[in-house]
Amino acid sequence: MTTTSTPSYLDRAAQKRADQLALIPTEWRLSSVPSIDSHPNALAYIRRILSKRELALTEETDITVLLRKLSSGELTSLELTTAFAKRASLAHQLTTCCTEIFFEEAFATAKQMDEYLAKTGSTLGPLHGLPVSIKDLFSVKGVDTSIGWVGLTNNPSETDKSVAQTLRRLGAILYVKTNLPQSMMMSDSYNHVFGQCVHPLNRRLISGGSSGGEASLLGARGSPLGIGTDLGGSIRIPASLTGIFGLSPSPGRHPYERGNPGQDIVRSVAGPMACDLASIERYMEALPCASPWELDQHTAPVPWRKSLASLRAKRLRIGFLVDDGVVKVQPPIARAVGDVIDALRAAGHEVVEWNASSHAYAYSLYGRKPFYLMAAKAVARRSK
Repeated sequence: MTTTSTPSYLDRAAQKRADQLALIPTEWRLSSVPSIDSHPNALAYIRRILSKRELALTEETDITVLLRKLSSGELTSLELTTAFAKRASLAHQLTTCCTEIFFEEAFATAKQMDEYLAKTGSTLGPLHGLPVSIKDLFSVKGVDTSIGWVGLTNNPSETDKSVAQTLRRLGAILYVKTNLPQSMMMSDSYNHVFGQCVHPLNRRLISGGSSGGEASLLGARGSPLGIGTDLGGSIRIPASLTGIFGLSPSPGRHPYERGNPGQDIVRSVAGPMACDLASIERYMEALPCASPWELDQHTAPVPWRKSLASLRAKRLRIGFLVDDGVVKVQPPIARAVGDVIDALRAAGHEVVEWNASSHAYAYSLYGRKPFYLMAAKAVARRSK
């Protein structure tokens, strides 16, 4: 009689990483990953490997330019998706920025979009044919959503959920999911399944979190546009660390997958990340075209009002905070905030320093248990 032992979590994680590497085409795999000391800058290393055509396509950071070429037929989605898939593969091997890789599906979808455009002369949505990366939190049919947990691997989602559905309605091509900390809620991106995600410009440093995989991939130009999430800085922190743009929108502006029942005191939000501010604006303008409120009841049917995002809009009153009395920011951050304040005042806006003295009380309210949980426990006690 033979017995089989259950694989340890280390064995399962190692197998997941091996399966992940096997999904990268052989010709895109590095024969050996260079040491951090020999090549600390992943972006510079990648630029030496790609062809001139691949560089030209993937170095364009304004998605408006790419979308114009895609809709005119000057550029095919298959060529663009292939270029970004190759660059994402290289970036991942150097920075551990990705979790799920599904290139074959992406190439098939891109080919279908190219055929549709050639046949009809029409696009399939405002992001027609554009490759878009998304954080591992979001469910995509056919691949895992492990959020860094070994126990959640090898359990592919049966369906796309709201964020992936929205992106497909817009015409985007999904091709990779990106790294994060286990269960999120950390300003780093390390987990026991995929390991440590690092900075694309200096591999000795981290890329932040929890949307650190997105920031690293974008910083290495392995994606033209990514979708992250933010509750306490999970878009803003990695965007700041890697020098890209990220938007943490108001709750209800962007669809989101609710994974924490009852955690509605402060709602986490999803938002775009990119290397160019114009790409953020173009995405937010396009988003209502997908009617995401049909997919997520928490999303409001509100258009992107571009006039309010312009410095030429009416005079605004803007608050700023540099020191909350608990944690001081680093001098370069304080200097950058000061530069922004000066620019806003020069543009005619009123800028006031926020009084953080009530934050401790607000945090104490946040830490309290929701009323319905306390009520349920009270009922349970009475029923005994």
